[in-house]
Amino acid sequence: MDSIDVELKVLIECLKKKEKALSQIAAITENQGFVLASNLPHEELYPFFMQMNVEKNDFIQLVIQCDEVFENVLKKIGPTLDAETSKYGDEVRIMQDLIRVVMDLDVQIRVGEDKNSTILTEALGRIEIPVKEKPEQLDSGEYGSTKAIEAYKNQSKH
Repeated sequence: MDSIDVELKVLIECLKKKEKALSQIAAITENQGFVLASNLPHEELYPFFMQMNVEKNDFIQLVIQCDEVFENVLKKIGPTLDAETSKYGDEVRIMQDLIRVVMDLDVQIRVGEDKNSTILTEALGRIEIPVKEKPEQLDSGEYGSTKAIEAYKNQSKH
């Protein structure tokens, strides 16, 4: 087994790990949609939703790592793969199939995220935040704006 064979195995393994991570992200995104569509009060919904974001972020970091490794290895062996397509055709086909699956998952996640974002935006628009009727008056005493400016000017003259 030569180094190209080893590198090809690394590429395929990266794609498989990415597929698993994206599958988890898709499942979490779908679950977040269920939570958002539920009638849970905001106080219960928010911590649940945010915990899922933490879990999703772990998988996103794994996807980023896989992408970095894949890109570095492909840069290294890409010219050899282009030059000897018949020799490595089976491995290239496996990678192409995995890339299609990864791309489909990516689209599925984007659609789910867009849907969730719309639901979340609508939900946040319904939350009533109490607003004070009248703002408190600022005291113009020792630390009022005029006094502060005068103190600054006097200090900068020294």
